[in-house]
Amino acid sequence: MRIEEHAKRCEQELGKPFIEVHCFLDQFAMKYNMSMAHRMILHHRLGVEVVGLEFGPDAKEAARLHIQDDLWGVLPTSPEWFLTQENYLPTSGQEDSLEEDIRFFLGYAPDFNICWRGDWHAPSFKCSCGYNGPTPNGAKQCPWCDMPKTEQFSMLLQKILAT
Repeated sequence: MRIEEHAKRCEQELGKPFIEVHCFLDQFAMKYNMSMAHRMILHHRLGVEVVGLEFGPDAKEAARLHIQDDLWGVLPTSPEWFLTQENYLPTSGQEDSLEEDIRFFLGYAPDFNICWRGDWHAPSFKCSCGYNGPTPNGAKQCPWCDMPKTEQFSMLLQKILAT
């Protein structure tokens, strides 16, 4: 959807267009030549929390609507979801830049060398941290527990696990 369409939908649903939220979520679209991979940076539940920190708690619902409209009703937990979707995978040469952009906002970045398999919508694993979802190659820890922790990432993770 275009930013104007997102704004119109928010105006109808929330009484305010939240244009700044839509611009924030889609700020990387041009950098990645309108590739669907740009959505890996902020189009997920961790991104909703980043929007809440940037624009306040009211903006989180606008972010949720934006993401679900872009992803046909889905609100992924994290960037890892995109690694299960072939049409969202980065093209050759985008991985380093995407990793840098994701790490800036989230404090970690997924491993682009892992191609996740399995049905993401039917969790078969629950980590002690609260993460529900498949893990690559039957790993015993979720990808987040495998990641080096940063204060920024830990804070975002706690916020989504609390909801």
